[in-house]
Amino acid sequence: MQQTFRKDLTHLTWDEVYARQLQRAALVGDWMDALRLNKGDRVLEIGSGPGYVSLVLAERVGVTGAVYAVDLSAEALAHLARLQKERGVSNIERFVADAATLELPGRGADAALISMILHHTDDPAAILRNVARLLRPGGLAVVAEFHPDGPCDRGPPREHRLAPHQVRTWCEAAGFLPLNERRQTAEHYMVLVQRTT
Repeated sequence: MQQTFRKDLTHLTWDEVYARQLQRAALVGDWMDALRLNKGDRVLEIGSGPGYVSLVLAERVGVTGAVYAVDLSAEALAHLARLQKERGVSNIERFVADAATLELPGRGADAALISMILHHTDDPAAILRNVARLLRPGGLAVVAEFHPDGPCDRGPPREHRLAPHQVRTWCEAAGFLPLNERRQTAEHYMVLVQRTT
């Protein structure tokens, strides 16, 4: 029986969240390709949680690149820190922060990934505005979410899902130009946007 959904994920352990991230592993390649990530790139990951995607991103950008893993939960990032130590991964910087007010002094980001996190937040538009501010001009971002028309076999219940048109509207208001939108699975979709100025 599925547990009651809570936006703050307190109904799950970080091991369970990591297992859920792993179930979406097939989506990650599309996100990285859309972002055109290469060795040496610096990518901002919003809502990294316990870090499955962070580790995949770190491999893609290589030791000359950087992943800025951002999450509100110190416990989630401690989980990621443990995995980094076990695997010898040094190019992930962890930030316990609210993505709507995050600062990256002395750092810039070439790209951003905001995956499966906006439905957990109270102010998605504020997060998108801040991510646009932190990205270099012309930088790409992928917003990936659960589709409200999906079967809802996994992920949040329908009433907590965000429609693609709403995500595009928030992105445009934040200073992003929507470039592409596509359904990845029956449950998932992604929107590719670019910082315009």
